[in-house]
Amino acid sequence: MPAVPNTDEYMQRCICGGCPSYPGDGGFYCAKGESSNEVERKGCVCGDCENYKEFGLSKGYYCAEGAAEEIEA
Repeated sequence: MPAVPNTDEYMQRCICGGCPSYPGDGGFYCAKGESSNEVERKGCVCGDCENYKEFGLSKGYYCAEGAAEEIEA
């Protein structure tokens, strides 16, 4: 099951802040887990992120669903 390390190096690659669904509370959801804010699904940019590609992720909306380690099969 893919997991993105919760490190500064990988957090600097995070593009969550530019997402139309960004709930406004930090980002890096693929590593840290879902947002505590409500997520209005308006599109997802997870697939464009370098972390997504490097770690072979296949889902999206980590902000609403949880960390990659938790939701990737």
